[in-house]
Amino acid sequence: MDDLLYEPQDVYEPHDVRLKELFGNKDAFVSFLKDCVKADWADDIDLDSLRKSETTFILQDFRKKEADVIYEATINNGSQRVVFYVHLELQSGVDYRMPYRMLLYMVEILRHHYNNADVNKRDLKDFKFPAVIPIVFYSGSQRWTVPTNLREMFDSYERFGDSLVNFNYALVNAKGFDHDSIKEFQSRLLQIMMMFESAGNLAELQEIALKYDTNNLNEEELRIFNAALDIVKITYKFEDTSSIDETQRSQNKKGVPGLLSNLIANENRIRAQCREEGREEGIEQGIVLQKAETAKTLFGMGLTDEQVAKGAGLPIKDVKIIKGKLSQ
Repeated sequence: MDDLLYEPQDVYEPHDVRLKELFGNKDAFVSFLKDCVKADWADDIDLDSLRKSETTFILQDFRKKEADVIYEATINNGSQRVVFYVHLELQSGVDYRMPYRMLLYMVEILRHHYNNADVNKRDLKDFKFPAVIPIVFYSGSQRWTVPTNLREMFDSYERFGDSLVNFNYALVNAKGFDHDSIKEFQSRLLQIMMMFESAGNLAELQEIALKYDTNNLNEEELRIFNAALDIVKITYKFEDTSSIDETQRSQNKKGVPGLLSNLIANENRIRAQCREEGREEGIEQGIVLQKAETAKTLFGMGLTDEQVAKGAGLPIKDVKIIKGKLSQ
């Protein structure tokens, strides 16, 4: 199948990296389609044909606000093609332009497909575009009140009805799943990662961390999970990273949820103790060490110096020093 994708784009924010890693896992993505999108066509996908592109496409006007994931597959034993476009809406609030933005992405995918098709076939009667399935993954805290179809963005859309161009995108609200439904997901990795996304605050993350275990994760899934824990450390500004780093090195699949819960529970105590003892510099030193460990993880995921610097929140010169030590 032709690569329908575009120029590589940098993904800088730690949250972007975490979700890119999640959706880069094929089993987790299939579970995402079946358990979150809940489309009846999900069972028709030829799983052997499903592949994720290593490149991505971001509209120039929105490149600082978004990330995306694109998968391609066939259905009906390879006779028909489909492109899954997953837009990762990582802003805290809703964007009422979303239907318009999704239209632009879909048009660019179709344009790219047509421009790269066989010139002797693309003007024939039986030439077909791949089905493009638009999906929005939203992890913000505000309620999503944007229409999930394009038609409602037009004036007098009720009057003109089917005369207007229209499509519906699937909305997956990360905070719209309760813990009982998450536990029914086919992918264990998706369960745990959605646990991160569904947490509304530090206390809630601590509470629900106890409800999940990682005993069934394979080596690749555990690597992604451990990387996600590093991102959680960034998000919640954990200073004590020694125990979690030890777990990452040993690849121990047991006890990680308790470790996460303890890490969360101890964070406020550690910070308060440092302040009580007048060790503000200790807090700052801990944060620097935490960022260095995060940089090591991001390098292990194959990111560039610039991406690691942005994701870890470190100067580029410090990142280059860390990279040099890793290569020794």
